[in-house]
Amino acid sequence: MEKTLKGNVVAESIFKTLKNQKQKRKLGVLRVGNDPGSSYYLKSITKKADKVGIFVETLELDEKTSEEEVKKLLKEMAESKKVDGILILEPLPKGMNINDLIEIIGKDLDVEGMHPYNLGKLLIGEPTIIPSTPGAVLELMKYYNIDTTGKETVIIGRSNVVGKPLANLLLRKVPLGNATVTVCHSRTKDIKNISKKADILIVAIGQAEFVTDEFIKDGAIVIDVGTNEKDGKMVGDVHFESAEKIASAITPVPGGVGSITTAMLLSNLYKL
Repeated sequence: MEKTLKGNVVAESIFKTLKNQKQKRKLGVLRVGNDPGSSYYLKSITKKADKVGIFVETLELDEKTSEEEVKKLLKEMAESKKVDGILILEPLPKGMNINDLIEIIGKDLDVEGMHPYNLGKLLIGEPTIIPSTPGAVLELMKYYNIDTTGKETVIIGRSNVVGKPLANLLLRKVPLGNATVTVCHSRTKDIKNISKKADILIVAIGQAEFVTDEFIKDGAIVIDVGTNEKDGKMVGDVHFESAEKIASAITPVPGGVGSITTAMLLSNLYKL
């Protein structure tokens, strides 16, 4: 296995498959407000979708748009039958509940797999749609032949979009599963010693360079899901320089899991 687990090569293999699809798809995207992070992500999605022949229809609304109006326009998009899936970009304006919007989309257009029905199927080990970031982690593991069976796997982060679904996916009775999974978070006591037991350490806590070599067992595989801006550059949730010295393999940021996430999102359109 390579020391640096590059996501770009994994993503390219997925994009190649998508490009060969005969039927083309259309992705609907809802963006409310002008958050720079969501703007960057939208540009990335649009650019990569164009390369594989997927059309993107964007509904961009001012942050002052009322929740009632957002729901009305989103419902119109969902019922138009002009899109094959819908993505809601976060963050949303304060007070706007994304779960309510996901209910409007419905399970059949839920490209991120966050509808209660789709999450329920995932929980019982029969996922219809895998959220794109956990899916990206699994694709990375598959590409680099990372064996998870029986491995002590620690996930730092318990979000609905990464930590919780990923933990359930790794517990399944499948080749990329059968792991012994521990989930840590900001309230976990003695988090360093817990993470230091991990054969595979996955970090998605949303804090720049939170994990250092003190968290990592010698020879562990470290997968950094985080993307943060620090001192004008993009960094992960892992302090790469210190972690690299002790890990047997590690993902970089940028160029790691994030590179695969968009590919998985677009791939979900065909699964829907």
